Amino acid sequence: MALLQGFPFLFILQLCLVVGKPNIVLIVTDDQDNLSSTPMTKTMRLVANRGATLTNSFVNTPLCCPSRSTLMTGLYQHNTQVWNNSLEGNCNSVVWQRRHEPHTFAQIFHDAGYRTFYAGKYLNQYGSHKAGGLSHVPKGWQWWAGLKGNSRYSNYTLSVNGTARHYHTSYLTDHIHELALEFLRSQSMDGPPFLMMLAPPAPHAPYTSSPKYDKYFMNESVPRTPNFNPSKQNDKHWLVRLPPDLLPHDVLARIDENWRRRWRTLKSVDDMVAGIVRALSDIGLLKETFILVTSDNGYHLGHYGLPWDKRQPYDTDIRVPFFIRGPGVKKQHLQQMVMTADIAPTLLDMAGLHVPQHMDGISFLPALQTKRKKITKRAILIEYSGEGGKSVSPDCPWQEDSGLSNCSPESACKCQDARNNTYVCVRTIGANQDSVLCKFNDAQGFFEAYNLVHDPYQMKNIAFEMKETQMKRGIKILKKLQACRGIACSLY
Repeated sequence: MALLQGFPFLFILQLCLVVGKPNIVLIVTDDQDNLSSTPMTKTMRLVANRGATLTNSFVNTPLCCPSRSTLMTGLYQHNTQVWNNSLEGNCNSVVWQRRHEPHTFAQIFHDAGYRTFYAGKYLNQYGSHKAGGLSHVPKGWQWWAGLKGNSRYSNYTLSVNGTARHYHTSYLTDHIHELALEFLRSQSMDGPPFLMMLAPPAPHAPYTSSPKYDKYFMNESVPRTPNFNPSKQNDKHWLVRLPPDLLPHDVLARIDENWRRRWRTLKSVDDMVAGIVRALSDIGLLKETFILVTSDNGYHLGHYGLPWDKRQPYDTDIRVPFFIRGPGVKKQHLQQMVMTADIAPTLLDMAGLHVPQHMDGISFLPALQTKRKKITKRAILIEYSGEGGKSVSPDCPWQEDSGLSNCSPESACKCQDARNNTYVCVRTIGANQDSVLCKFNDAQGFFEAYNLVHDPYQMKNIAFEMKETQMKRGIKILKKLQACRGIACSLY
């Protein structure tokens, strides 16, 4: 197929330097919450149960484009300066392409002699004519099948090595699966190693499953945990306090149906993982390949009285599933805290490549290769820039409020975002500590803090009860993390 044509010549010296290095397969789902691994039975059996489950994996920004930018570069949001999913917010802008694409992990792998392959969603504004259109192939990727725009399941357009191709009827996750298998069939045990990144649309809205899974999970519903549709959350930030206090029954029914539909989309991802494992085994490369499965951010469905989205600082939105198998990876539930910014350094470390000092994350490969009982204390930064003035229905009572976003009768006019939903948090996990402290950039200078050792569902905001010295210490760490670059970001 055209996707695999035009493989560039590799110099003999470069080939000698990379032969014997491991292969890497990175699979990144879209908006997968930490409770949605259940339908992925093959992934659990073939990846999680054959390697490590990272139980404390967090994203640094709970929104698609900023999070994927962090994943590709190893940089916090304040260093990528990708603020949202728009071109104006630096999502796949010309500035992004010039400043960051030459320094992603893909470019480093390519320069080291790896074969590189990408299929699926890249950044939300990929393909925009204002940013090079579909002829633009991000640096570092030799074989490229990038999705135009945001997640879709059918009737989509791909840039196939810079050429636009439209697909009316094929199911995108299955198409990515087919392209991945085609790429793997071109590999050999005595050839150079490869880096393959796959980014299926599941389980992002509109939650369209393959027809063969349409009847699955008919009786499933969102677990009714204490943080599901609670009442009287007067101690939380302004957006959560917006009415209605309780989501009505028709919205709850829609939430449960969305839950089922999301699970159905993940069955095709599960098939893809199994197909890749089988193909690697068939060509004799499974033992030499790292396989990583994770998500770009989490998702809430009815939690804290918010219908559906991912832009909040709670663990529903920032904690994500992460499973890894590969050379030297111990079978374990790894409790050491990791973050999205750590992925790029870890991939480079897996390949024995130099990790640039400008990256804010650190490699967690040593933790994967050692069974650790003791957790090393770590604090990471969570940051988000809220948006207003978008998709406010005239049927909602605050349609003229330009500070709100995504408010519709379908969700009982409970808005998904607001300009003052802008915050920075320090998320800390240690041997006897599991906490978060958030400062909101609003008129109140509002704080939220939770002790998740005693309050795992983040129901009681203890910011008002914290000792002054404790609060000052937390704010000091927040300020340092907000300004950090490179190695300074991993000192907490």
